[in-house]
Amino acid sequence: MASLKKAPDEATIMKETLFLFAVLSFLINIPSATAARNEHRPVCSPDASKMIFMLQFERTKNDWELYMMDLDTGVQSRLTFHPGWDGYAVWSPDGTKIIYDREDEPGKQKRPWIMDLEGHTSKPLGSYEGWLSISDWSDDNRLLGFHELDGQRDLVVLDTDGNIVEKITTTHDRSEHGAHFSPDGKKIAFANDDIEGKETYLELIDLESGSKTILRTSIGRIYGVSWSSDGDKIAFVDAPGGDDDDADIFIYSIEDQSFKQITDDPSWDHMPEFCNDSQTLYFTSYRSGEERIYQLNPYAKPFLKIERARK
Repeated sequence: MASLKKAPDEATIMKETLFLFAVLSFLINIPSATAARNEHRPVCSPDASKMIFMLQFERTKNDWELYMMDLDTGVQSRLTFHPGWDGYAVWSPDGTKIIYDREDEPGKQKRPWIMDLEGHTSKPLGSYEGWLSISDWSDDNRLLGFHELDGQRDLVVLDTDGNIVEKITTTHDRSEHGAHFSPDGKKIAFANDDIEGKETYLELIDLESGSKTILRTSIGRIYGVSWSSDGDKIAFVDAPGGDDDDADIFIYSIEDQSFKQITDDPSWDHMPEFCNDSQTLYFTSYRSGEERIYQLNPYAKPFLKIERARK
């Protein structure tokens, strides 16, 4: 894995600024370079030593599989072997298990499965009516997810057996998604769509007081929420111009109550993921024509520095 470079001198800054995006290469290099493929939703292990991501080799077939990569060595291993959709992994606090969404059959409804990474065994999580997807797993073993029944989707807390123990939202005109606990487990940040598709919101729930705060409103789609490990920053995706094909990554600072745009590309940058230290962010982008994973330091100066992988 490449380390972040030091800030260059002024001449180098000008040169690299002009040609930055021309020299980007992909973080993940998988054999069969001529095969059409997409990489999606990277998620780091709690100790930041590994990353799980989704991989699709053929766009014409919705057959996504989960892979795991060691971030020090770059060694990759395939976790799922299943005809259909496997994705949106969530790590357990101790890094020994993941929960992910799976289609039992191609084109059928997805439901959560739990995998023991040491034994490579998987089984369905819980029993429930309707649709359920897990989005986070807290240090005190609470699961955060979305439950949809009869067209109504709500944010819920579950135990590790997949039983719903608390309903956080009970709205009837919006659709929640992308929810994550803050590192201290006291808050939840999530995105919320107006059901008419006119606006989306970045919202914050204080679990101790029950108060809800709308941090940002957009005519584009807000999604892909990720907390920094210090609990001060929330990374998310927005298309403030209303064109979801030109989405970029933003960071909200809770301390400063300010927003900062950290990518600016005419393609689709999305699915940001802080990787434990609050200084490293992974994301996926279509800037190459296919969806690939990139790494950046969102606080690099004097301009955004996107790292390429060393082969």
